[in-house]
Amino acid sequence: MTASTYPELLRSLDDFIEGTNTGSTNPHHARHITGLYHLLTPLLSHIEHADLEFTDEPVLSNPEAVRGLRRAAAGETVDADAIHEHLTALGLAYSEDQDPDFHVISQSAYAAAAWLSLLAGRKLRTDDHLDDGEDVLPRFAPSTFTQIIDLLAWTRSDQVYVIWEDAATDPDLGDLSAATRELGAMHVEFTA
Repeated sequence: MTASTYPELLRSLDDFIEGTNTGSTNPHHARHITGLYHLLTPLLSHIEHADLEFTDEPVLSNPEAVRGLRRAAAGETVDADAIHEHLTALGLAYSEDQDPDFHVISQSAYAAAAWLSLLAGRKLRTDDHLDDGEDVLPRFAPSTFTQIIDLLAWTRSDQVYVIWEDAATDPDLGDLSAATRELGAMHVEFTA
């Protein structure tokens, strides 16, 4: 691997994915979705153990949403729309707090929701508050795959997401070197 900076690693991952994907029926596409799930797996406990009540009448509990994700990853039929809606609502609720730990939970939920949408191959139902066009993923990487990976680099290093360019110019915003190390580790795992 010759890439070493954050943008080089993202670009290298995007080139790798783009070079092997030719569509949703391509076996490489399925392999990439599975690989992305494995990168997300360590964060599922953040979602599962989140205890902030964010709706009066939840359709799912957080553990049920995580079990649904795991079943979907195993190829079982699930109500992807209900799981996605729950995850986006959870992400929104936790993003509104200033606590960095809450943002890690929010980012975990958003990444899981985006992954589920990739797996389903379609836009899934979203909480009404997000229907105003707000994105659940940062849009600074070139593809949905790398947008999820970009979010995961910061989340897996237990940080609030920061655009890498901003962190490079202002180290007080976030630990870019920690996010870069995490991105490098994911790059190795994903491209192996």
